[in-house]
Amino acid sequence: MPQSIRKRKKHSPTKMRPARTSLFHGSNQPFEIYQCKIEPSDVGEVLVKVNLAAICGSDLHTFTGRRTSPIPCILGHEAVGQVAESTDVTDFNGNTLNEGDRITWSIVSSCGTCLNCTSYQLPQKCETLSKYGHAQRSLPRDLNGGFAQYIRLQPGTAIFRLPDSMADSESVSLNCALSTVIAGLNVIDIGDSVVIQGCGMLGIYATSLLRYYGCGVVAVVDVRSDRLKMAKNFGATHTFNLTEVSPDQINDELLALTNQYGVDLVVEVSGVASAFTDSLDWLRIGGYYLTLGYVYPEAVTIVPMDKIVRKCLTIHGSHNYHPRFLGDAIEFVQETRHQYSFNLLIGNTYPLAEIDQAFQEAIKGNQIRIGLNPWE
Repeated sequence: MPQSIRKRKKHSPTKMRPARTSLFHGSNQPFEIYQCKIEPSDVGEVLVKVNLAAICGSDLHTFTGRRTSPIPCILGHEAVGQVAESTDVTDFNGNTLNEGDRITWSIVSSCGTCLNCTSYQLPQKCETLSKYGHAQRSLPRDLNGGFAQYIRLQPGTAIFRLPDSMADSESVSLNCALSTVIAGLNVIDIGDSVVIQGCGMLGIYATSLLRYYGCGVVAVVDVRSDRLKMAKNFGATHTFNLTEVSPDQINDELLALTNQYGVDLVVEVSGVASAFTDSLDWLRIGGYYLTLGYVYPEAVTIVPMDKIVRKCLTIHGSHNYHPRFLGDAIEFVQETRHQYSFNLLIGNTYPLAEIDQAFQEAIKGNQIRIGLNPWE
C-alpha cells in the first residue's frame, strides 16, 4: 500500500482513565468540569499529563470579554507536565522523548513551511496556526488547553525538557511570559537605561532579565505598591507609583538619572493604552519603545505623532515568540534561580474543580499568577 494512503498509526494509551477538563462557555460564565475520554494519539502527537497550569493575563482577557475566543474551549496555555505515553516524537533539540520526561512546550503549533514560518521567521504567525488554550473544542479529540488533567501536543509544537533542578512553579510561565519578553528584547538595541511599564509577570521577568543583561537603570512603573516592592526583589533599581507621582514627575526623575538625555528603552507590558503617550517624553532622542501588552482590541489612545517623528523614535510591537526563545528562557531561570525567587511568582494554587474561584482571585490582581493543579 502506498505510504500516502496508509492508515495512520496510533499510540494506545495504557492504564488511562477519562481526563478531567474544564470547559469555557463564554465571558464571566461558570466553567464546566467534565470528563473527557482519552483517544489514542496519532503519529506526531504527544499526550502530556499536566502537573501545573497558571492563569495568564490573556486568559483573564478572554474570561472578562476583553478579547474573543471560540467557544466552547479549554482555556490555559501556561503549563508544565510529563510525557504520559511512549512516543517517537523528538524534542526541539532532536532528542527522543520518553514517557515520564518533564517538559514545557511552545504555546502554538506551526507548519514550518509557510511564508511566515520560513521567510519571516515568525512561526507564531503561521498560516495554519493552532494555539493552545484558544482553540474551539473539537470532539472527540479536544485536549487542546492547559486547564485539564491532560493536553495533547500537536505536530509542529516545540517541546523542551526541563532540568530536574527547576520546580514546576519556576517553570510554568516560561512558555508564555518569559519567552515573550526575551523574544521582544532580542530585536531591540537595549542600551543602559530602561523603563518597564507594568509589574505583572512579564514586567517582573523583564526586570530581572534586563538587570541580567547589565542595564544600570531599570525603573519600573505601576500603580500597586506591593508589586513595585516585589520588582525591587527582582532587580529594579528605581520604582514609581503612578498613584503617587505624575508622568511629568517621573520624567524629571528619569532625566536626572540619565544626564538629561532620557532613557534608552521603554518596555510596555501593562496593557494600559495611555502608557504609550506617557512614555514618549521619557525616551531619549533615537530611543526605542517595545510594546508587548496591547493584545486586546480596545487598546486605543490618541498619540502625538510629532514626538515619534521629531525624536526619531523606533516603535516595535512583538507578540509571542520563536520557539528558540523558550530554550533561552529555561537557561535564564536555571542560571539565576538562586538569585531570584521565581517560584514565588505563583501564588495560591487551586484544584481544577475550583477554577471559578481561581479566576475570581486572579481578577483581583493581588498575586502575580494563580495556579491550577488538575490532580487535586
